[in-house]
Amino acid sequence: MKAKTAVMEGIKQMSVREFDVADPKEGEVLVKVYQCNVCTTDWQTWAGLRGSQGRKFPWAPGHEQAGEIVAIGPDVRPDLKVGDRVAFGHGIPCGQCAFCRMGQFPRCTTRRPEEVKDGVGGSFGYAQYVLSDAGRVYKVADDLPYEEAGYLEPLASAIRGQRRARIHYNDDVLIIGAGNLGLVHAQLAEVLGGHVMVSEINPDRIALAQSLGFATVNPAEQDVVQVTKDFTGGKGMDAIVLAVGATAANDQAVQVVAPAGRILFYAAGYPHPELNVEPNAIHYREYELIGTMGCDPTDFTWSASMLSRRQVKVDKLVSQKIPLADVQKAFELAATPGTYRVSVSFWDE
Repeated sequence: MKAKTAVMEGIKQMSVREFDVADPKEGEVLVKVYQCNVCTTDWQTWAGLRGSQGRKFPWAPGHEQAGEIVAIGPDVRPDLKVGDRVAFGHGIPCGQCAFCRMGQFPRCTTRRPEEVKDGVGGSFGYAQYVLSDAGRVYKVADDLPYEEAGYLEPLASAIRGQRRARIHYNDDVLIIGAGNLGLVHAQLAEVLGGHVMVSEINPDRIALAQSLGFATVNPAEQDVVQVTKDFTGGKGMDAIVLAVGATAANDQAVQVVAPAGRILFYAAGYPHPELNVEPNAIHYREYELIGTMGCDPTDFTWSASMLSRRQVKVDKLVSQKIPLADVQKAFELAATPGTYRVSVSFWDE
């Protein structure tokens, strides 16, 4: 069997190729993929903004995919069955390296390398069929649309970030940026019991944040320091999530963080943003700067549950669904400012 698959041939060049698909072996499942969402990493690589990551073309990207199990190999865990609706997590950590032994699974040093087919390397997520380790797939509700199930990994990464930032009940939380993951973070922080405000300068994104029930502040038109003081009774924000990578966003976070507060650096920025921080302020005010990247099986499990139960709703965050034959257009749309998630469809509806 062959699967049509999107391949990045070079900067701003997408194509569709066909690759052989093997039958599942021990511990593997074969998934018929219905949707794969265009991740920020994908379209920024396509646009030439992530040259520092050393991608070599041709490259087969994609990891925010969801579909249906159509075949199961031997010795697969008994809760997985043909017909199950699933989304994909990351590769399985080894459990033996120094980081795994400390519970830092996203830092595993012995993960399986990228697959290579016919001289093309990558994750091969934009494919009609994906052969996967059973440990990579997570069941979701049968009525969860595939493009929403594709949020499994983005939400899981937000869960890991907020766990690292220790966001919890009664925290005053500021989400800077009402983009795709900013609004995921805002909903997650609310689920965890936080009092959430969203900072954004784009009027359309402000309106969407407000439609989801969040208080907002526009730092281009309002005094963000005063607004956040009013929101928190004068103390400042207990936790801040930087859901956009920009110098102005970093400056804003430092201005409004409360003493002993936490600033989570969730989003990367290209070109690299600056961080203007006075070390003495960190010392005297005891606020924390926290990095985050990746997620682990716990985060994926929680993400699957939250999406299935609609605790985090992402239906309003899917901007367009584009057929695989027009994958070049899908990436062009994903790279257009103001767009949320673009989802690539693999089968006629």
